[in-house]
Amino acid sequence: MSEHLDNLDEQQRLAQDAVRSLPRPEADPEFRARLKDRFVSGAIDQEAPTPSGSRLGSVWLGWSALAAAAVVTFALLGFNRLPGPELAATNGVGSVWVDGREIAADRTGVIDAALRVGTRVQVSDGAELDVVYPGTMVMRLIDGADFILPERPGRWFRRTVEAPLAAGEICLRTGPDLAGGGVILRTDDGLAIVRGTLISVESNEAVTCICLVEGSVDVVTHETDLGPLAAGQRWVLFRDGSEPQGGAIADTHRDHMLALDQDYPGFGDHP
Repeated sequence: MSEHLDNLDEQQRLAQDAVRSLPRPEADPEFRARLKDRFVSGAIDQEAPTPSGSRLGSVWLGWSALAAAAVVTFALLGFNRLPGPELAATNGVGSVWVDGREIAADRTGVIDAALRVGTRVQVSDGAELDVVYPGTMVMRLIDGADFILPERPGRWFRRTVEAPLAAGEICLRTGPDLAGGGVILRTDDGLAIVRGTLISVESNEAVTCICLVEGSVDVVTHETDLGPLAAGQRWVLFRDGSEPQGGAIADTHRDHMLALDQDYPGFGDHP
């Protein structure tokens, strides 16, 4: 270093002399006094940014609470859903399509394995398919029904589920585990909001027919809330927008609903 300073040229030496001639800055007396007091008292060590045990504990407790809340949430979601669809029976001859896959109506094991919530189920003319959601509902798909299986209703929340019927007829009996919930059957012409009911809904290219044997169902079209349907009555909703027509249940639909009820005695009983 000293050799380097000895080899300075004239301009560099002049600059060095100018810097050395500058007055030395003095520390502020008050600042020096405060610094001394903090050093002697140990305040400087106390102000060092070291991790705080209480702070780490608070962070840990916070994450633990979040983790516990997540576990409880997932547990509630898992236990909330009631049982899903199972094949109860097939009747007649023909085919069943599950999400487009054709299955002979007498291959019950294959059909049962294919049933899932959200799957599209179709039955050919001459075949019937009974699907049960244990404790919740049993349904019979007939007359070329084209139906999407609804979600599993919840035990405590999401108690109402919805399912579209594109064609054919569905007879539905609700069970005790659906008390306080419901099923919304949707067609191109309106909604049947089902609560505690033995009902039939049929849809074709011209109309939707909603028939009620017992219980409670509200009927809504695209334009009108028709309100509750009385037991033993029906609404006919027209695809062309004509005024809905009410009346007594047709014998055919009554027979279909009573046959379902006889095949599953006591299903709708409440404890």
